[in-house]
Amino acid sequence: MNILLDSIQTSMKNSKPFIIALAGGSGSGKTTVSKIIATSLPWKTTIVPLDQFYADLSHLPLQERKKINFDAPESIDMDLAYHTIFDLHHGRETTIPVYDFPSYNRSSQIERLSPAPIILFEGMHVLYHEPLLELYDMSIFLNIDEQTRFERKLERDIRERGRTYGSVCDMWRTFTKPMHNIYVQPTCIRADLVFTDSFATQVIQVITDIIHQKINMSHNISGYLP
Repeated sequence: MNILLDSIQTSMKNSKPFIIALAGGSGSGKTTVSKIIATSLPWKTTIVPLDQFYADLSHLPLQERKKINFDAPESIDMDLAYHTIFDLHHGRETTIPVYDFPSYNRSSQIERLSPAPIILFEGMHVLYHEPLLELYDMSIFLNIDEQTRFERKLERDIRERGRTYGSVCDMWRTFTKPMHNIYVQPTCIRADLVFTDSFATQVIQVITDIIHQKINMSHNISGYLP
């Protein structure tokens, strides 16, 4: 390990985590990019998915839960999301719900999260809730074209979330597309970085380089960390 990395590692152990917000529309590749970034950095990274914070709908029968507009920010417990990131920001361990997509509701499980040098908070609406913006050290928006996002969402929701082709198409037309235009796309202007290709090698390199640079600056360390 080089001297520069040693210096940053030591400094970060005694300071607040570096918090990154990663936003973009449904199917833009946020989850995959988050994992790529986490494995590309030399520091431990805790990934916090906003999808885990959908509101508890246990009081509603399944057929009623299926009618909920889950693409609107009101479907998410933003207060809980804020307090989670706030706790991690201050170095405190916390817990989050575990969402069960086939049942359209939270499961009975919880996930324990520990603070880490890097906190990566990803989700459609992570740039929507203004109080959260004050906690971020860096923000990214994946501005991916609509057709690509639809194809990715279709494949993912059928494979991972127990959806059918028809239900995904209906959801896209009724909820996902209009909510994206109203709530998600406008938050693009709040991002420090905007990319139109989620998985290009150059995109990941730019993101990780800037994270290094920002961390260097925040810890008053000169030099470049390759």
